[in-house]
Amino acid sequence: MFITSLRLLIFCLLSGLSIHGICQGLAPSPVDKIPVIPIHAENLSPLDIGLEIGRQSKQLFPDIEYRYDRFLKASLDQMGFNDILRDRLPKLKSSIDNAYQKEMEGIASSWTLIHDNKLGDGYLSWDEYWVLNLLADIGLPANGTGFGILNPVSREKSTIIGRNLDLKSTPELRGLQAITVYQYSNRAVINIGFAGIISVLSGFNDSGLFVAHFNAASDLSFQNPYSARQDTAVQATGFALRTALESVTSVRKAANVLEKNTFGISNNILIADEKDIQILEYSPVGKAQLRSWKSETHPNKQWNSPSQIAVVDCHVLKRRSGSCERAKDTYRWERLRTQAVFTNNKKAGVQDIAGIMLDSHNQYYEILASDTLQSMIYLPGTRHLYLYAAPVNETEIPPAYKVYYQDILPGKFRNLQNKNYFFWWISGVLVLLAIALWLIRRSMRERADGNNLGLDKVNTNS
Repeated sequence: MFITSLRLLIFCLLSGLSIHGICQGLAPSPVDKIPVIPIHAENLSPLDIGLEIGRQSKQLFPDIEYRYDRFLKASLDQMGFNDILRDRLPKLKSSIDNAYQKEMEGIASSWTLIHDNKLGDGYLSWDEYWVLNLLADIGLPANGTGFGILNPVSREKSTIIGRNLDLKSTPELRGLQAITVYQYSNRAVINIGFAGIISVLSGFNDSGLFVAHFNAASDLSFQNPYSARQDTAVQATGFALRTALESVTSVRKAANVLEKNTFGISNNILIADEKDIQILEYSPVGKAQLRSWKSETHPNKQWNSPSQIAVVDCHVLKRRSGSCERAKDTYRWERLRTQAVFTNNKKAGVQDIAGIMLDSHNQYYEILASDTLQSMIYLPGTRHLYLYAAPVNETEIPPAYKVYYQDILPGKFRNLQNKNYFFWWISGVLVLLAIALWLIRRSMRERADGNNLGLDKVNTNS
């Protein structure tokens, strides 16, 4: 099993208290953490990978098809669902890589799927399963808030990223939250999502690269998506993010990969690694544009916090023609701006970022909202993840709750990291030794030259 050294670091933050008010650690119960699905993918075909994901998901949740069907019934009406199947699904399916389609076929073979596309019948169809993997693009916006700090203001000597995923959910969906860990021969990919869903809304890889999807489209956009891209193949965001995690290792390379995609709706993609954090603002009617903490923003969305960056559900770059006027986005942006107060002399740690992401100020537009499904903090430097997953049966956020730390990177890659650190440590020591030896030899040579010069003077006087 991958989690040979699984550790749980539990802390609770009480609303209204200082962000430094960390409670004593509590022993977790089995229901306090979401399950991890480890996939040894080194020697498996995409179909076999899917079979293994499907088998483990079914073992964890024997009624998984029923749960997903209940969620779809609560989220979509039958007429709207039929429109999705007719107008949107074919266009997106055609852009999905064949390997991912084979993986989905493997999962479908491990589950009990039917042909009838009737929501709420207690069964799951092949088309319904496809829609679950594409909700962020065709039916159910993945909203939320993101915040990150760079090395100059970080006590961790690396970037720290906070990400809240806001998604309308049901007890059935909340009960299917899971982390899927793909271990390939030369890389590992972690998908923080749901059992059996292979598209990515939040995830990272063994190099520390982190990506997260945020909706940036208006509510009307989902009623008539892709109007600006009728003659162009559109990609699904969740699959594009997974491709990036599987193929690149840095913000710069991930941005190069993602900005070439054509998505059907406006979105923001948070991209982070050990040294950098960028926001890719994408609009179907314009080019994708990268935003850093230095970028110039809209006059009504000012940002003056060095080495800190935020993201909400709209575009804020000044050169963007779209507006960012929803009250929720405006409030959240201002709330993040007022809390982005870290400096070289007042650096932030995990607890500080947790205090921001768990902020519940303002009943209607709070950062930790009633529909926040997951709240996470990720440290690319150490690959450590702090994760709060909304409980299954509680409809309101409790006054105190637990955030769990899970060291879920496969041991093989943790060892590689340790070897790399050891290599650089040894290399540094050897360089210092070489410099010391050079200085010693130079000193001895200068001393010998001085002695020879003294002897020459004596011989000359004689």
